[in-house]
Amino acid sequence: MIKLFFSITIAKLISQLSRLIPFIGGSALPGLIALKLNPTLINQISKKNQLKSIIVTGTNGKTTTSRLLGKILKTNNIKYIHNRAGSNLLRGIASTLINQSNNFGKIDKKLAIWEVDEAIVPQAIKQLNPSIILFNNLFRDQLDRYGEIDSISNKWKQGVNNLSKNTKLIINVDDPSLNYLSQSLKAKTTLITFGLSKSLSQQQTLSHTADAIFCPKCHQPLKFTSIFTSHLGHYQCLQCNFKRSTPNNSLNKKITTNLPGIYNQYNILAATTIAKTLNLPQASINTAIKNFKPAFGRAETFKDKDKSVQILLVKNPTGFNTVLETLNKNKQLTNSPLFLILNDLIADGTDVSWIWDVDFEILKSRKTPIIISGLRAYDLALRLKYAGINPKLIQLQPKLSKAFNQFINLKGKHAYILPTYTAMLSLREILRQKKLIHSSWKD
Repeated sequence: MIKLFFSITIAKLISQLSRLIPFIGGSALPGLIALKLNPTLINQISKKNQLKSIIVTGTNGKTTTSRLLGKILKTNNIKYIHNRAGSNLLRGIASTLINQSNNFGKIDKKLAIWEVDEAIVPQAIKQLNPSIILFNNLFRDQLDRYGEIDSISNKWKQGVNNLSKNTKLIINVDDPSLNYLSQSLKAKTTLITFGLSKSLSQQQTLSHTADAIFCPKCHQPLKFTSIFTSHLGHYQCLQCNFKRSTPNNSLNKKITTNLPGIYNQYNILAATTIAKTLNLPQASINTAIKNFKPAFGRAETFKDKDKSVQILLVKNPTGFNTVLETLNKNKQLTNSPLFLILNDLIADGTDVSWIWDVDFEILKSRKTPIIISGLRAYDLALRLKYAGINPKLIQLQPKLSKAFNQFINLKGKHAYILPTYTAMLSLREILRQKKLIHSSWKD
């Protein structure tokens, strides 16, 4: 008890100092220091408050799914905590718990939503002893941090096989890697699955950037009968008995929402499945989804110079290709102003070779300029050149503020910004100063 009180008190002091002196650290610093002082702090606070934790993980869609779920909870007048302003590492979880508790670790809420980084799922499970875990998808992302998808898949297997029998595991069976994870589950836990129906199929052939195209059981090529995005679809192995499981929860009709693209239909279905697991009424779920506004950078929209501008976060080949495919399907890639920003900081992934797996060739029919910026703007411009885009349309401006001014002055009623994560944060600060958007942690 004394150790918990001491570590929380010190962390709260650091949190106050960081507000007064911003350059000493970010929102996750108090949690980082507290875990150094007390490595089991998360577990202690969770147990003390009998906290019902919901872990949301996956390569793409963690923030959107978590905020959708949060909107559903608010619609039902259910109070909860969420690491929305901090990181999705243990330090961010710790910071959120510290901010929500008094110096003795007491919290006035019983439910928590945790966005959890793919690489720390086993540690998060051990610390939080969650009631529900959602696995949304598994794509190749930040090779310098994660390696190939097999590396993350093995970590997830390690984590789920140590689950409590009281934990409910929710898995997207349209992803072959996750479906295999569900079929090889050793822990005696409740398994709930979800997936899209064939009627929502988007394409006939696999993208060249699709990751999990081989059977995870016998390593032979999978046969896909329906494809939604990347390697998510309906599939079977012709060599062994592995195939997509029939999901408990299925989406048969595309839901009308402020969130674009088939990938967000997965996020909606994921949040809906969690809400149903919590026994929340369907009417309240539908109302929340209808009124949901996108999280910062995730299809967030603002207006400037008579333009409607949408920010679409892109951080890996699958995510980037899905955004491009969605814009192309909606006929927005030919004439609409387009602004691409590539950074290579730790949160983005320092290896930017992944841009060569993005289907930029889809932009060859463009007739208007593409503004390029970011720390790796030259790499991105080179990639666009090799994609066959008219060099005269590639306008490179490494300084972000100047690049934004070039972009916003292009003609067009609808415009699109596609940044990597830290580029999105830098851009949002520019937009905030111009009073075009609000702070990132607000809805």
